Amino acid sequence: MTLMSEPMFKAIISVLTAGVGGLWVIHELVLMNRLRGKGLQDPLIRDQWFGYFIGIAIGVIGVVGTLRFNGVL
Repeated sequence: MTLMSEPMFKAIISVLTAGVGGLWVIHELVLMNRLRGKGLQDPLIRDQWFGYFIGIAIGVIGVVGTLRFNGVL
């Protein structure tokens, strides 16, 4: 006896993964928006920009990977 079917399990995991990835991208974009206008001469500001770009890349990988897994892309 199984708790849920395989297609339902894949759907739930896909929604969670794409949802977290999408929210992560939005969160990083909001944080990047707060840095707008600050000088890039400060190494700490440049490190924050780099970290936010990496966060966006991770979120995009999560969303695109989920879409490819489900045959959308």
